[in-house]
Amino acid sequence: MIDQSTFLECRCGKCRLTVCDPLMRYRLECLCFDCRQRQLISASKHSDNRLPIDVANYNRGVDEYYFANGFLVEQSSREQLIFSKLRDDAFNTTAMSACCGTLMCGTHPVYEGASVFVNADSCHVGTSFVMPTQVILFGCDFPQDKYVEIKKRAQAPLSFSVYDELNSDPMIDFLKAVTEPLAKVYKHSGYVTFETLSEQAEIQIDNAYFDESRSGKD
Repeated sequence: MIDQSTFLECRCGKCRLTVCDPLMRYRLECLCFDCRQRQLISASKHSDNRLPIDVANYNRGVDEYYFANGFLVEQSSREQLIFSKLRDDAFNTTAMSACCGTLMCGTHPVYEGASVFVNADSCHVGTSFVMPTQVILFGCDFPQDKYVEIKKRAQAPLSFSVYDELNSDPMIDFLKAVTEPLAKVYKHSGYVTFETLSEQAEIQIDNAYFDESRSGKD
């Protein structure tokens, strides 16, 4: 395996994905229901996966890193990957480690197959460079009082309703970053994409913790 400076590793260390392009593309904080739901599902798999206190208490959203969609993966790690969606019509597909329930990475059609997102509150990301948060998304899914608190102290732009703000400057910058194809120099021999890893796998539907992930909004 080629030695790279960036990798994604599950909490127990049995599953590891080496990222072909080591440079982080983007970082955001996500306040959406679905990110919270995925994290609750992960927490149910292992006691070490519980939500960070700040996330559980709605003091912040999920910390998400973005990398180019290209990996070097050994067979032992590949065998640990489980792929799922929250619902049949859900946009996101997520890779979770079977060994300990770590959220390894995921995709969304808007990335055009060029990037993956990583829940850095769940997955251990080994990297030499972490950029500041560039935007905070989906304020509409957060409790109103908590959203107001975040808005007061935020040092990054906030998006209340993402799909209504796709033409805003922060969203234009985000989409430009995550749709950039993997550079040829990083297309190492034997590299795979998220789609390569998932194409032979059954995509499970796991909608557990739907109500719990949305209860704070009530």
